[in-house]
Amino acid sequence: MKEGYAYVQNWVANTILKRATNNSNAQISAMIVPLQTLPAKNDLFAQVLQTLFPLFMILMYVPLLYRIVYRIVNEKVTRAKESMRMMGLGDFAYWSSWLAYFTIINTAITLVVWLILMINVYQRKSAFLLFVMIWLYGQSLFGLVIII
Repeated sequence: MKEGYAYVQNWVANTILKRATNNSNAQISAMIVPLQTLPAKNDLFAQVLQTLFPLFMILMYVPLLYRIVYRIVNEKVTRAKESMRMMGLGDFAYWSSWLAYFTIINTAITLVVWLILMINVYQRKSAFLLFVMIWLYGQSLFGLVIII
């Protein structure tokens, strides 16, 4: 063992031992003993889910992204945004309304998906972390909508 935390710990322990005993030949030999582990279980469902879950995450947001982009482009074609701007609507209020709309729909989608996953798939995992992961992924897609 010539690297890592165990090496530094052994070096410090040997230094303390040599100073405490006034013997320059005193030494503690460090060794690592592997622990017996349980046999690994091959979970086919987990392997399939690991492959398909990212695809399903993308597919569940495609209709929402399509709808939002379609409506924003439709507003541009009908010049509704310019009409609202002439009446005093600012850019912050305009994009905040789209963010609020997107957040409400994202929360509804996330709740449905989260309930399905918690009941059928992730029964022993942290429910809060799963919800936050899916919801934040959905919210990050709003930036994609703005770029499009």
